[in-house]
Amino acid sequence: MKDTYKNLLLYITKCIASAGLIYFLSYLFHYPDITWCLISAVLVLSPDAKEALPFALTRIAANLVGGVSTLLCLLGGLPHIVTISFAYCLTITVCFLFRIMNASRTALAAVTIITLAPSTEAHLWDKALERVLSVAAGCLVGLVITLTIHRRFSGAGNVAPSDQTE
Repeated sequence: MKDTYKNLLLYITKCIASAGLIYFLSYLFHYPDITWCLISAVLVLSPDAKEALPFALTRIAANLVGGVSTLLCLLGGLPHIVTISFAYCLTITVCFLFRIMNASRTALAAVTIITLAPSTEAHLWDKALERVLSVAAGCLVGLVITLTIHRRFSGAGNVAPSDQTE
């Protein structure tokens, strides 16, 4: 089979397997709010088998940068627009310093997801931490699916990291 079609089928398989695993885990752990898990999982997946693992690892690092940056910015108790602006600035700066600018959009998506939590003061931290955990869980599912599928079907699970582009 041509590599193009093989990559297409692997990518479709990874997306469906990620959604299935997230739905199964949400049923198992009685966690109904899976939106952010699903979004994070598909952000980690790559349609190109050659870059699948490095792509996934870079995206996971970016999601962690976005999550931690947002939580740090929430400490200030500033108005929502100021918090998100600081979180964007901090996230982009940290991505630059860690040389993962190619994944900065993923990091900014994580910031946006986490800051979309309802802004009632009583539950701000609960919702923000819940969203960080949802993003992390989605990333983990994406990584597990990438490793499983590429080791099983393409042999590309142990590719050395390279420069990825979005």
